[in-house]
Amino acid sequence: MQGAMRSRPLHTNWPAPYFKFYDPTGESMSTLLITVPHTASHVLPQLSIAKAFVQRGHRVIFHTDPCNAEKVSAAGAELIPMPRHCDIIHRLSDGSSAQIPTWLPKFIRQFLYFRYEVLTMVPDLISELEVIAQREGVDCILGDLFGFGASYAAERLNIPYVTLTISWLDTPNAMGVPVLFKALPLPSGLIHALTNFLFPLHRVRKQVGLPPRPRNASAEFFAVIISQILNLVPCHREFIDAEQIQANQVFLGPITSQVSRSKNVVPYGESLEPGTVVILYSTAYKEDQGLFRDVVESIAELDVPILAIPGTIKNLSWDFGDNVRVEGFVHLDEVMPYIRAMVTFSGAGTVGRVFRAGVPTLLISDHTDNLPLSIRAEAMGIAYHLPKAKVTREAVQSKVRDMLADQALQAQLKALSAQLNAMDLPEEVAAIAIERLLPEAQQPEEVAADNLQQVG
Repeated sequence: MQGAMRSRPLHTNWPAPYFKFYDPTGESMSTLLITVPHTASHVLPQLSIAKAFVQRGHRVIFHTDPCNAEKVSAAGAELIPMPRHCDIIHRLSDGSSAQIPTWLPKFIRQFLYFRYEVLTMVPDLISELEVIAQREGVDCILGDLFGFGASYAAERLNIPYVTLTISWLDTPNAMGVPVLFKALPLPSGLIHALTNFLFPLHRVRKQVGLPPRPRNASAEFFAVIISQILNLVPCHREFIDAEQIQANQVFLGPITSQVSRSKNVVPYGESLEPGTVVILYSTAYKEDQGLFRDVVESIAELDVPILAIPGTIKNLSWDFGDNVRVEGFVHLDEVMPYIRAMVTFSGAGTVGRVFRAGVPTLLISDHTDNLPLSIRAEAMGIAYHLPKAKVTREAVQSKVRDMLADQALQAQLKALSAQLNAMDLPEEVAAIAIERLLPEAQQPEEVAADNLQQVG
């Protein structure tokens, strides 16, 4: 790895954010490399940005699992297949090779498996991306919080690295600590120190020939998953508590991941009965333990038309009654304008799209990142929330009844939807922000950090 050829000299101290004001009508074309795990919640938002970047006259290479080939092609991008050993989701689902004592508690074993796979995968992903970047003449790399190693590859190649945070919870505050961790009763310095201890990525950094970061820098793990140059946040600024934020953040608003289809194809939602309630499980893997079925059966007793979308739940028999339609997968863009309400177990991507559509929603949360998301949405008066531990037939029915009758909620959502839809398209804002970061052949011009904030 240390002896790998580099197309540009190693750049060890990246400057403050700068912009190149690019003219898309010119002859020059830049190449963006997007690297992302294969799951829909990671791929779809990036595809929207890829399409916008292509439409502005650039070339996009999409590095992901071949299962997404058709979607990548529809966005106008070129697919370069990601090997399974470079996809952290595949590595975890394939079974870790780490030797972890079975007597340890399950949550500790799961963390240690994750830690082992991350530390093992990073050098492999760096090698993979460096080969692609040098061969294809890549000018910038775009990843997300699971793109472990992509930032190292960009740093070794002396090209910008940009991240799109899947959830607003990954957005770092002024102290470099993601919002997800701010509830911990610990000073930020201790959070950084503990993170460096739990994820010793500084060892990998040294292994691949990169100099150590300054002693007062953010935890290496945070610096790897969140770009220090440009971080794109797919939510509106008001959704995050008022606090100082970093200058390299651009708030896009929810990315809707519009689906491409023929003008002659009738949207799926037109076949739904008026007043349909959608019950959607997560597109990311979660242990169900019968919860989805219990929720569907509870709401079915209210005698409202239901579209049940089980998502990642497989091999289950369904017999809910005549008022329940079950579909394994439906694009939300095809149903949002036609439904009365939604009940979902999903995370930030789905919830953001619900807000943009102005659909009343009941969020059922577990211990993952959709818990603080649900708490925040309820506190803002834009969603109802029910923790997984409190799910009963009576509790679900009561929440849904109240939500369907809540005129104040509907008014609040209508105003929020109008606000979000009045904003510039998120993918277009993202494309412009990346475009302005592209390095010039001459010395880059430094600009004020607040200019970056104005892009959004």
